[in-house]
Amino acid sequence: MRKKGLLLVLFSFLVMAVFAGKPVKVIVLDAGHGGNDPGAIGITGVKEKDITLILALKVGKMLETFYPNIKVVYTRTTDVFIPLNRRAQIANEQHADFFMSIHCNSATNSTSYGTETFVMGMDKSAANLAVAQKENASILLESNTKENYGDFDPTSPEAYIIFSLYQNVYLEQSLKVASAIQSEFKNTLHKVDRGVKQAPLLVLWRTAMPSILVETGFLSNKEEEAYLNSAKGQEELAKSMFKGIEKMIKENAVTEVAPVQENKISETVSTDSGKDDADEYKLLIDSTKHINYKVQFMVINRVVSLNNTIPDVEIVKIGNSRYKYYSGNMSTYAEATERLQYIIAHNYPDAYIVAFDSKGNSMTLQDARKNEK
Repeated sequence: MRKKGLLLVLFSFLVMAVFAGKPVKVIVLDAGHGGNDPGAIGITGVKEKDITLILALKVGKMLETFYPNIKVVYTRTTDVFIPLNRRAQIANEQHADFFMSIHCNSATNSTSYGTETFVMGMDKSAANLAVAQKENASILLESNTKENYGDFDPTSPEAYIIFSLYQNVYLEQSLKVASAIQSEFKNTLHKVDRGVKQAPLLVLWRTAMPSILVETGFLSNKEEEAYLNSAKGQEELAKSMFKGIEKMIKENAVTEVAPVQENKISETVSTDSGKDDADEYKLLIDSTKHINYKVQFMVINRVVSLNNTIPDVEIVKIGNSRYKYYSGNMSTYAEATERLQYIIAHNYPDAYIVAFDSKGNSMTLQDARKNEK
């Protein structure tokens, strides 16, 4: 195998960030635990499964009221047990654009309090791993764990090494919604913000869309248990989650938000194909064209080789540790649509079309198509 160098062609410019490029049509709300799985149990006996169901139904009702064109799907509407893998299957079967699993926290220290929201990922933090182990333990109540999860043991820290290989295509979108909800909790409800975190959560593992898990408070804390069990607390928490989701809905409809700093990079990677370095990754901005369409298909935290499965790959570095992956440099929307269909067929169902002007600034698809005509 030939060793090839890493070529970085860096230059900075401002672009308008695009959240997801398509309107939100289906949202799946998952009330954590249920049936013979009570989840966390509070100091006075309040059960997590009951609070999460109330919250999920309230958030769903708000979405149905204010956005009747959006389909809201619930993984459960009664006190029943739903296997973790089935919750993800429901979202995938419904072709959901967003999945949110609602939970209540607990800790051995009764003074722990605050809200936190998780996205799928591998984090070395012992605290984040502890949350994942607690939530993933629901599979121990399932009858066919071998069939659904193989030899995975939710109680074993070593078992979580499998998640370090997981590539979350939807990380950027998930982080945005998670941050919006945490902001609502902090700024509107004045809850202690424990942050947006990554953790290896089985309920998010196989979802093929942006997905988050919200921990709405600690049942092991007497004051937070009372708040979670009150009509006022439930209404406020549900409204905050709704507001966070609403921001995603509006951004998808508008598409353009505040400018961010990005770095263009062209990468060469190790390969034994014998091809020239420039064949695999190319810098594709062509200033002679008025419109350039591309397909964004992945956001991950590292540069990887795609083994030539996706043509004309362009990598964009965001901040210090994340990379956007684009394909193509098409001059017409029709060409971009063909490329999008190809990429979706190659296991990137969340891919979408973006457009840039001759200077590399992003623009809405509506404006791009007007200019194209």
